[in-house]
Amino acid sequence: MINLLKTISKTALFKASFFAALFCLAACNLGPDPDADGARFNRRFHYYYVQDCRFDSFGAYDCGPIRSLSPSMTVGLRIDSDGLASLNLDGDRYYYLESEYTEDYDSGYGPFFGFTQDDDDLTIYKSGEVMAYWDNANGLVTYYFFDLY
Repeated sequence: MINLLKTISKTALFKASFFAALFCLAACNLGPDPDADGARFNRRFHYYYVQDCRFDSFGAYDCGPIRSLSPSMTVGLRIDSDGLASLNLDGDRYYYLESEYTEDYDSGYGPFFGFTQDDDDLTIYKSGEVMAYWDNANGLVTYYFFDLY
């Protein structure tokens, strides 16, 4: 009888650990995305349209027409697993420590990365749909769009 109980408990323990491992594979964060090549985020975006607006504390207003960009603007963003950011804006490269940029969310376009340099801010949305360049000294914002909506 004791051997039977040991066998049952070993089998139950194996089944429990198997299901725990299976659950963890489905729900646990097991690290960075394998497609990101060891980085937390690694994407390249192309923007084909641009629009200039004025902005104040309430948001953008007085927007001009949406214009087509030719050639398109290419933006590459890589956030390494240690938080270092490499930003490539049409061939111009910038590097940021984790303390020099933000990662946030807004209800309009979702999660984004925010970069600040001098009086300017750059918002790159993780979806790649929109990028916004904020010229804070002049109260101007330039939106870059992947597609027309």
